[in-house]
Amino acid sequence: MAVGKEKCLEILKANLLVLLILVGAAVGFIIGVVVRNTNPTDSTLMWVGILGEIYLNMLKMMIVPLIVASVITGTATLDPKSNGKISLVSLGYIMSTNFLGCLVGSILCVIIRPGEIAKTEVKALNSVPLETEDIFADLLRNIFPDNLISATFRKTITSYDTEKYKANVTINGTIVEVIKTMVTGKNLSIANSTNILGILIASAVFGIASASTKEIGQPFFKFFYAATEIILVILGKLIWFTPIGVASLIGKTIGGTKNLEDDFSRLGLYIATEMIGYLLVMIVAVPITYFILMRMNPFRFLFTVIHAFVIVFATSSTAIAIPESIRQLEGPNKLDRRVTRFVIPLCAAIGRCGSCIYISISCLFVMQITDQEVDAASVILVIILTTFSSLAIPSVEGASLITVIILLTALNIPPEAAALLYSFEWFIDRMRSITNYSVQVTCVVFTQRLCLSSIKTGNKEEETLDELNEKENRIQIAEIIDDEKYVSEETFNQRL
Repeated sequence: MAVGKEKCLEILKANLLVLLILVGAAVGFIIGVVVRNTNPTDSTLMWVGILGEIYLNMLKMMIVPLIVASVITGTATLDPKSNGKISLVSLGYIMSTNFLGCLVGSILCVIIRPGEIAKTEVKALNSVPLETEDIFADLLRNIFPDNLISATFRKTITSYDTEKYKANVTINGTIVEVIKTMVTGKNLSIANSTNILGILIASAVFGIASASTKEIGQPFFKFFYAATEIILVILGKLIWFTPIGVASLIGKTIGGTKNLEDDFSRLGLYIATEMIGYLLVMIVAVPITYFILMRMNPFRFLFTVIHAFVIVFATSSTAIAIPESIRQLEGPNKLDRRVTRFVIPLCAAIGRCGSCIYISISCLFVMQITDQEVDAASVILVIILTTFSSLAIPSVEGASLITVIILLTALNIPPEAAALLYSFEWFIDRMRSITNYSVQVTCVVFTQRLCLSSIKTGNKEEETLDELNEKENRIQIAEIIDDEKYVSEETFNQRL
């Protein structure tokens, strides 16, 4: 009996943080429902979410230092051939899963046809979405930032000079006069968002260069290796504040929602279609992929990163979960740090399987509610455009919705209809982020499995540091005994 009690306490202790996070999420939902029923002011919502905001700031503070330090140390301990193979395998996986998301979303939307029962009057949008060519131009500019310091807090984005004019638009068979916006000029401006992809590429270049300089680059490598370990220790303490942060963030989100019942009655089938797509990926595709690769229980693996899942759900961002992802994948899962510290940031930057499901379903949904013909050609076009656009989704809030508007414009469909999708954006955004994350963590396992032959057994970083420390000790002893004319090898080793 005593043995059983001790075992239960052991299990409880091992999973205490998970239980606290789940309790925090439940408390957040309760707070949100209570606050929502009181018709809260902006000030009330601010104070409900203030602890969550502080928690987010603490996590964001660690993201850039961790990416820089971990990517440099990871790439510095791999030879160029291994670096190239890891990059190609992870990129191939990301592109394949993004395409899978487009395919799943399009097939579901064609079969279920959620737009046929959601036809309603739509409001005009006065904003001008970025053109596809400008999205990709901005992507290329940000891959190679001109200033690494500014890349930590801002990125380049194209902005437009605009003028408004009146136009007649046919919506659901009715001619409606709307105010449209015309682009009169283009400018390069700055967005307050971390340029993760640019920092990742620059850090990888520094890591490879430090490895090529051998002994000269060792002090540089040792500094970033130590920085990585220090940051992970800080994150180990910080993660215990997750339950409080989650409760605060969820409470604010639920408390700030309006017309929940009306919105759901109009968009219920659309939301159901999205959820089916996400579940097919998270419960079917991801577990099957993991099982084929590892021949192990995939749900046990996903449970080990549940802390990161909750962070993603609370913040709608896989980038903010990068520190916890590295901690969990290298800790309980014992994945090679040379793989995790490059692949995780890369996946967070361009891994968009869940977003592709959302974008493809949303585009076809809008086509259905506006009585556009959804034929094979239009479905294939949506799949192709979404697959490539997913690599250039802007890193701003509601970025996937912005991409939907861009694609609707490219398909000559009135983007005003996308205004309907704002109603449940707060919920769908979280679900697609969780789907993105489930695919991203599997990418690390997939990459390590396929690149295992090119990665030497053992931790090369620790071996390199041990060799360097031994060399330094030998130099110091040699200086001490410099006055002696002869010292045998045995004596030297004894002193060492």
